[in-house]
Amino acid sequence: MVIFGLFDVGGTNMRWSTFALMTSCVVLMIGSAFAQGTDVPGDSNGDKIVSAEEVAAAEKLAKEGKITSNQFEEIKIIHENYPKTITDSANNSVTIYKPIKRAVIAYWIGGAITLQALNAEDSVVGVSDSIAADDSSLFPKLSKLPSVGKIPDSLDFEAILGLRPDAVILGGADPTWDEIQKKIQSLDPNIAVLRFNYCQPSNYLDEVNKTGYLFDKEDEAKELIDFIDGQLSQIEERVNKIPSDKRINVYSEVFKDYMTGGTGSYYPNDYIVMAGGNNVFGDTTQGLFAVDPEEVIKRNPEIILHHVGSKYAGKKGWGTDNVTALHDKREEILNRTGFSNISAVKDGKVYILDANIIIEAFYPVGLSYYAKWFYPDLFKDLDPIAIHQEYLSKVLHVDYDPSKHGVFIYHPDEHPDGR
Repeated sequence: MVIFGLFDVGGTNMRWSTFALMTSCVVLMIGSAFAQGTDVPGDSNGDKIVSAEEVAAAEKLAKEGKITSNQFEEIKIIHENYPKTITDSANNSVTIYKPIKRAVIAYWIGGAITLQALNAEDSVVGVSDSIAADDSSLFPKLSKLPSVGKIPDSLDFEAILGLRPDAVILGGADPTWDEIQKKIQSLDPNIAVLRFNYCQPSNYLDEVNKTGYLFDKEDEAKELIDFIDGQLSQIEERVNKIPSDKRINVYSEVFKDYMTGGTGSYYPNDYIVMAGGNNVFGDTTQGLFAVDPEEVIKRNPEIILHHVGSKYAGKKGWGTDNVTALHDKREEILNRTGFSNISAVKDGKVYILDANIIIEAFYPVGLSYYAKWFYPDLFKDLDPIAIHQEYLSKVLHVDYDPSKHGVFIYHPDEHPDGR
């Protein structure tokens, strides 16, 4: 080690006496650091890394009864496993130097779903309003935590700092989150900011893997990845056999009337393709955009999907059994000017769904509905409700029966009860 190289002069006695002196200094520094509440337990020189010498010094303190055995074990764990570095979904390199014990989810419910699925919710000390306001049984622990405000425009930075977080979870590459990250780190540079989307199929499994690594939940991450892979593979294997010219044409709206998208950052496009459909606006690289109704009529989709969002809070999802709001939305679409000539309307293939089961981390559930609607004969044996139940009970550990409760999708013949 460097400590020997620096003092390898003057004979054996000098080397050992010098080492003893340095060890004593490290012991004193660690003891002082514990007294002051150091950022990284066991780190005496402020570099955030626990060296072998610092572990030895901590062991001496433990033998002298000046720190507890639990404190010493924590120092050993940090020495053996940290620092940990990942590249997040905003392409930022993030390093953490100790276990994350206090995290704030300043993001949508995808963050809550993922942390809960990894059994890491006990490490969370605060959440956004979208999670805290959840009145269903989806987040029994997380929904009771302190709120840090509405995202992304009304975050309470004082509330975040007051929770003394080791890490704050924000959204991915969207520029909206850039300023929020800068604000948090300007207030406290020691807070690790983790930016993940927690919803896009192209990188969700990688995000799960990285989150599991950072929160010491690697085994749980593997279980979640295996579950999702298993659900998606049974769909992928079948749709891959459908010729491109035989794929069903799909028009999709998110949150608002005529708000659709192409192959840009428009998540439903990915799910439509994964389920074997052809997005009728897939010939544009735009993300979310408002489309001219005449253009929808011209492209004549065979299926129409409308995803309802936060405007329908309390009227869809896990917290209600009333389908009225989704029924009325469908009627509005059926009666739009000129839509009576669209194939999807003629054939009654208009579906309303809760955006959370496809745009959030629940997408394996929503994708199974897509596949069933697109190709009912090909997916006769696919049971979306069973997949939903398994996700809730096996992945999220929630006692909820989606075959009896909730309003997630609506079609008067196929899903009259919202399930």
